[in-house]
Amino acid sequence: MPVKLPTQSPEAPPAKPADTEFNPMRPEMPHIPGVDKTPPKPKSNSTGPGFLAGLNEERRRLLMRGAMGGAVLLVMLVLWWAISKPKGSAHLPSDESAAGQAAPVDSQPDLPAPAQTGPTVAATTEELSKPWAAKKFVYTRPLTRENIDAMVIRLPGGGLWAFSLLDPFGHCQLEYVTDVATIVSSYGIKASHPMVVNPCDKTVYDPLKVGSLGGDTYARGGIVQGNGLRPPIAIDVKVDGHSIVADSIE
Repeated sequence: MPVKLPTQSPEAPPAKPADTEFNPMRPEMPHIPGVDKTPPKPKSNSTGPGFLAGLNEERRRLLMRGAMGGAVLLVMLVLWWAISKPKGSAHLPSDESAAGQAAPVDSQPDLPAPAQTGPTVAATTEELSKPWAAKKFVYTRPLTRENIDAMVIRLPGGGLWAFSLLDPFGHCQLEYVTDVATIVSSYGIKASHPMVVNPCDKTVYDPLKVGSLGGDTYARGGIVQGNGLRPPIAIDVKVDGHSIVADSIE
């Protein structure tokens, strides 16, 4: 038997009553004057993760630019510090280690050449080949390294006399005078040969005479005029080949 299909659609389920309509299953809240029934919207958390999402595109762009500018500034400060840092300061040796290291040769100051000590060439035999020829030289004491101005004279008999030009008990320099007339006029003594004189106290020493040093000790350069106490300080010399060498002092 044919079945007749219904031509009308089934009734739709009744609509859910709106909140504003009266619902007998829900008690109606009493109306309080000054109180809005609409629940407040939740406040956005300005410090939470959604802070940037709540900003517009322009603010996000400005914040990103500020962050990038700060990073660039930090990098530039680090580079400036690395460049301006004194180089090698971390590798400077301590005072103790530096004291034990010798300074480079090229950094040493120019030092004077050490004075010659011991035997000293005072002159050559050619320079003192004639009687009364004389020459000045500097003798250095071996122990004290004291430089002493000295003179060596060739005597008429062929001998040599060397002595210190410093007054034995003073600070005056002795002089060798070869002009006999000057000796007579300046020192009031008749002389027939050169003399050694002290211009400070007018003492005259004769190279051909000897004087006592006390006891049985004598030295060449006897005093013939003035108040000197002893002959000049003697320096021992000897001939070595063509050289006249001074090797000791009294």
